[in-house]
Amino acid sequence: MTGQTKPTAAQPANPVDSEAILRELAPDTIPLDSLVPKPANKAKAIRQLLAVKHQETGWNLQLAIYLLASLGYDYAMNRDELLRVWQHCIIKDFNEDCNEDTAMTLIGLYYQGHKEVLRPLLAGCRNSDGALSEELFPFYAEQLERNPNDFLAALATFPTKEQQQICELTGEGDGGGMGPEDLRKVHHNLMKAGGDVSARCARSYRAGDKLMKESNSDLPAETPKK
Repeated sequence: MTGQTKPTAAQPANPVDSEAILRELAPDTIPLDSLVPKPANKAKAIRQLLAVKHQETGWNLQLAIYLLASLGYDYAMNRDELLRVWQHCIIKDFNEDCNEDTAMTLIGLYYQGHKEVLRPLLAGCRNSDGALSEELFPFYAEQLERNPNDFLAALATFPTKEQQQICELTGEGDGGGMGPEDLRKVHHNLMKAGGDVSARCARSYRAGDKLMKESNSDLPAETPKK
């Protein structure tokens, strides 16, 4: 949903049941599979989310902002609020409000067609580790396979060393490297795209995949259960 809905109502003064509202509108994991209230319910949902946003902090606040952006309500403002939180992940200043859940809200916006959030998501690799890496690097790999032109366009805005880092981490995937079919498709996409950025990414992508597979080959094999 890429439409923009203008503000319609002020937040109510009385407290609301934030948990109940968020659970009703976002019962599944983020990013949402769908969030399309019927026209008669959309205005109500927006009013409820504005009330939640007005009184909450931390993850509940981020979730309300994400849902408002997903509904097209003051999209640019809500997106930018999420990006300001995401900046703490990029610079790794140990702000506990930014984590893999923040990444998933931005990935959710990207899946809705908001391509401008791809570059900030790629920048997230600068200090990514642990659970955040497990969300980001497979997402990078998916985009390099499915949307290589968008990926390369965003990648080209980074310095050469960061381009190499991003593509190497992409090749690492979820920590086990990439499958043969994924390698073949990505290689084909990058060769088809051509240019220095694409060639550099191809080399780093293969290096990341090789590194993970060599690292995993040193791990002891699991003992079969009796």
